[in-house]
Amino acid sequence: MDKRLTFWSAALFVALYFVAVFAAEFIGFIHPLGWVMAPAVGALAGAFAYVWLWRRWQGFGLGTVLAAVFGLLMLAMGEVDLARLCITVGCGLLSDLVRLRAKSCYITYPLLALGNIAEIIYMWTRKEWYLQGAVEEMGQAYADTLAKMQTPLWCGIAVGAILVAAVLGVYIAKRVVK
Repeated sequence: MDKRLTFWSAALFVALYFVAVFAAEFIGFIHPLGWVMAPAVGALAGAFAYVWLWRRWQGFGLGTVLAAVFGLLMLAMGEVDLARLCITVGCGLLSDLVRLRAKSCYITYPLLALGNIAEIIYMWTRKEWYLQGAVEEMGQAYADTLAKMQTPLWCGIAVGAILVAAVLGVYIAKRVVK
């Protein structure tokens, strides 16, 4: 297999990463648990594109580019604000900084994937505002169930699920992407 990275192949897999992570968010429309776990599902779904790029992108910037493209597109769609964009891009930058020392995508991808939490972080930091939005979009019953998950325990579960899903995604992707 050709291991060269061209602009178009990189653009294709960056787009694939965006689509995979963004599409995972739609499970949140099924149930509030899906909303909380959507960033983890996105981490699992985005691993294939990341591993493919990671094997070909030799220098600094892979995590930053993926996070910036994802965050900027989410900002353009009105799904995140500047603070959450900074969380997303910060995780991508951290992933790249760690990649300078640790040459393992089992370490770097979970750091990038942690940026997915930015989309729902206000669930735990701006609780009332978040619930008002949930009522408007999904109804009172959905918001009542979501309110039960606005605890530090559930935040920890979400973060842990992202990390586990990212490692599992890398494991699966490494076996698929040769």
